[in-house]
Order: sequence, then C-alpha cells, then structure tokens
Amino acid sequence: MKEYLSISCLPIPTFIEGNHVVFHKGDLHPNRTNLQYFVLMFMTKGCLYIAEDGINYTVKKGEMFILQPKHHHYSWKPMDQETTYYWLHFYVSGEWRQSTSPISLHPAIEVPTLHFRTPTLTLHLPKHGKVPEFQKTIDVTQLLFDESTDSPDFGFWRSQQLFIDVLQSIQVHSVEESKLNSLSARIQRYLRENFNQKITNETLSQIFHFHPNYISRALKDTIGLTPTEFLIQYRMEEAEKRLLNSNLTISEIAEDIGFQSVYYFSTSFKKYTGYAPKKYRQLKKYVV
Repeated sequence: MKEYLSISCLPIPTFIEGNHVVFHKGDLHPNRTNLQYFVLMFMTKGCLYIAEDGINYTVKKGEMFILQPKHHHYSWKPMDQETTYYWLHFYVSGEWRQSTSPISLHPAIEVPTLHFRTPTLTLHLPKHGKVPEFQKTIDVTQLLFDESTDSPDFGFWRSQQLFIDVLQSIQVHSVEESKLNSLSARIQRYLRENFNQKITNETLSQIFHFHPNYISRALKDTIGLTPTEFLIQYRMEEAEKRLLNSNLTISEIAEDIGFQSVYYFSTSFKKYTGYAPKKYRQLKKYVV
C-alpha cells in the first residue's frame, strides 16, 4: 500500500543534521521511540530492513524512506550485506500527517494574500519508493552536508536552500492536485486583478466554467481560504497599504478597494486588524 507524508509548508520544514552511514552484515538499525525529527534516508548500497510502529519495510538501493518523529522504529531483521545510506533529520513545526493518499493541510501561520503567492501550501512526499533522479539527488545531498559543515558564516542558510531542493526532487503531485493547483493560481490571479469589483462564487463559476463548490474547494484545499475569505483579506491588505502610503480619505479608500458602504468597510477593517481605519492610520503611519 502506497503511503504519503503531507506536510504544511508554512513554516517550511527545517534541515537539522545529516550524514552518510555504513552498516555491516549482522548490524541492526538503532531502536528508538523519542526522536523528535523526521528521518529521510536515501539508500546507496545494500538493503535496510526497517520497521515503524510494527509495520515492516524493506528499503533497497536507489530508494528513499521517511521515518516519522516520535514513532517507534527499529530493525526487523539484521543487515544481510554491507548497507549504506544518507540520512537527513528535519523538523516540522506545522501540521503533518501520514496517510494512503496526499491530503491538503492548513498553514500554522497566517498567509498574507497581497505579497505571498503560491499555488499550494502542502508538501506531499512518498514514504517509500524509488527516486526519479537518484544520483542528482545524492549530489545535492552531499553538497548540503558540505555547506552545513564547511561554511560556518552562511552555511546554515545555504544548507536550508539545498534541503528544499532535495524535498522538491522527491515530492509528488497527483493529477487532481495539479488540477486544483492550476485552477487555484488562476483564481487568485483573477481576484487580485479585479479585487475592487463585485465578485461572487457564481461570477467565478461563469468565468472558470466550474461548479461554485469546486471553485471554493480549489482555493480552500491549496491555500486554506475560500474565494470570499481570500478577497476580503486581499482588500484589507490593500486598505492597509493605502492608509499608510496615501492621503486618501476613508471613504475614498473604501470605494477604491470595492466597498460600496464606508460603514461596512470600517466594520470589516476593524474585525480584520482590531482597529478602525482612522485609528489604524494614526497608530501605524509613522511607526518605523
């Protein structure tokens, strides 16, 4: 049965440490239950007989495998030949889940719609399987290790960049996920370009030729917001920008971002920021 790790990308997974390990015939993998990191392994030689929570796996040369944090893992059988692999510990502070199919997860932090643009906020990784470009992934992994140990001044940041490259080399995209990502990106682009117009789910349905429920799902499953929530948040961020960087009146800003009622705008803005627009401008405009 195919298994996947679905991981919220915000905050992004963080590389902690890694190395290349050699086991000899008769050796056993450490028996652990309290490791707080994910363990990503790339098999370069031999065969690893690893169990997690009572389920046995056989990981062969050219394959990858991921152990979950704080789950019981151990060898279910000693090594029967020399076995080598690269291992990487990484930490996830947001939500993650192992399941038989990729699932969408909400970010652990609020996502701004004005400047942050991405088709999806969930990383999907296979738990076990072959790596499409195995040697290329190994080369990047080795470079990651070199950067993290040989460049103390900026090695941490460079190693994090390389670790993201490693994750991207093994991530999976289902056909349905790709469709949702593509549609989500198109919807987001339309909402940004037309945020000051009257837009409903029916409007989006007519433009993109999908049922309103599917339109809503495309955004909710990829960025955690419905079209209405995205539109309101984007308008509020545009309002903040105008309040701090222009001399437009509150009424002019309300009309500029698509509100027909200044009272409704003020109510929405206070709900979003905790301040009425005028008060927000007074408090924030000259704060560096």
